[in-house]
Amino acid sequence: MTLDPADDRSAIMQVIEAETEAYLQRNYDAWQSYWLDSPEIRRVQTHVRTGVTVTAGAEIRAQMKRITSGPFEWRPPWRFQRKNFNVVLSPEMAWVSYDQIGDMSEIPKACPGQYYEVKILQKVGGAWKISCVVSTQIHGNHVNAPLVEVDETGMLIWQNEAAKERLPHHPRLCARAGKLWAKNPEALSELQDAVTWIAQMRAHHTPRVGEEAVTRVVALGQDDEGFAHVCWAMLRDGKLLITFDDSERLSLQITTASEVYRLSGTQEKLARHLVDGQDLTTAALALDMSPNTAKTHLQRIYDKTGVRSQPALVRLLLSADRHDV
Repeated sequence: MTLDPADDRSAIMQVIEAETEAYLQRNYDAWQSYWLDSPEIRRVQTHVRTGVTVTAGAEIRAQMKRITSGPFEWRPPWRFQRKNFNVVLSPEMAWVSYDQIGDMSEIPKACPGQYYEVKILQKVGGAWKISCVVSTQIHGNHVNAPLVEVDETGMLIWQNEAAKERLPHHPRLCARAGKLWAKNPEALSELQDAVTWIAQMRAHHTPRVGEEAVTRVVALGQDDEGFAHVCWAMLRDGKLLITFDDSERLSLQITTASEVYRLSGTQEKLARHLVDGQDLTTAALALDMSPNTAKTHLQRIYDKTGVRSQPALVRLLLSADRHDV
C-alpha cells in the first residue's frame, strides 16, 4: 500500500529526528540505518572556521564511525531545535530544508550555533533514507556580544538575544522607527555612512564563509560616566551586521593596533585606558604611575602613530588593520 503525502511527511520527519538523536547519542549502528547505502551519497558542510568540506560514499560512514567511537567526552546539548521546515515531496524523493539551532556552550563542536540545513531523502523498499546533507553554519547567531543585522538603510532585520536585552538601555544606541539609531548626530551620520559603504561592498564582493570581508569602526561618543562607546559595522556571511559592547573584540583591536604601531606593553595598557574614555590623569592612576610618566608614554605613542591628540589617537587605534602588521 502506498503512503499518502501526510504519511510520507511524518515518516520523513521521524527519520530526520532519529538520525540526529543517534548521532548525538554516539550510536553508530542506529545512525547508519537512516542513510542510503550507496557510493552516490554526499555530505557537504560549510563551517565558519574550516570552510567547505565534501564527503562522499563509504567515507561518510567511516568518518562517522571515527566520530562516534572517539575517546573524547560528549555532552548532548541542553537545547536543540529545528524550525522553518519546508518539505518538497515526489513519489520516490524528498527535499527538506530547515533552520537548526543548538546551544553554543553544550552542543558538540561539529554543530554549534545555527545552521541552514538541507536533506535529500530517497524512498527505498518503502522506507525513507538520507542520500545527501548540505549544512551551512551561520556565524553571527552564536556570538555572545550584542549583534544586529540591518539592511542598506539601517532598518533592523534581526537581533540576537544579547542585543534585545542591551539595545533598549544602551546610552549611545537605540532603535527608532525600526532602524538602528545613534543618539549623537555626528555618530549617527558616521553610522549611516558605514552602513551605506558596506552595502556597496556587498554588491560586488563574495566573501568566504565566516570571513569579515570589510569592517568599519564607528565612534558613538561618551556616556555620562565618561566611558567611550563604539560599534563595528561589518560584512559577514553576506550579511550587514553591527555589533557593540564587545569587550573581546575591543581587546583584540587594541592588541592589533599595538602590533601595527609597535607599542610597548606599558604603552598598550595606557592606550586601552584612553580608548575606554579615561583622561590621562585617571589612566595614570589606574596604571599606578605618575602623570608625568603617563605623559611621556603618551608622547611616545604619538611619535609612533603620527597623531597629536587623544581623540585622533583613539580613532586611529580602533581602525588599525591586522593586514598592516
